[in-house]
Amino acid sequence: MSGTPAHTRILLVEDDDQDAFLFEKMLREEAGATEIVRAIEGRAAYDAVQAEASVPDCIVLDLRLSGEDGLWLLDRLLDNEILARIPVIVFSGDTARLQRACSEFPNVVSSVRKPETLEQYRIALTIVAATLQAALGER
Repeated sequence: MSGTPAHTRILLVEDDDQDAFLFEKMLREEAGATEIVRAIEGRAAYDAVQAEASVPDCIVLDLRLSGEDGLWLLDRLLDNEILARIPVIVFSGDTARLQRACSEFPNVVSSVRKPETLEQYRIALTIVAATLQAALGER
């Protein structure tokens, strides 16, 4: 985990409890995240980011959420110069949403297709962890 800050703060935006549990575990064990804040929909995530004294080092964002979705959140983040600089890793089972997020939002540093099997999940989480380390190393 060389190159990552000693204190790494991640905002995880995921509405599925099981997926959130797996992501949190991997973010702590593989990417060295020391603080993970979770939101279950876009508006709550945006409110959390605005209310905090310090912005997260990275956002891991499910694009398909109830209420305001991940694309909505990406759009709101770009409205604020400071929030627009937060690297975002997006994931979804919806390929069209992934393509849109990657092509329309410059704050998206990586995308991962949401896995369907446990083995695919391990691979996806490894990719997220590696991308997170790379994004944080550049900051």
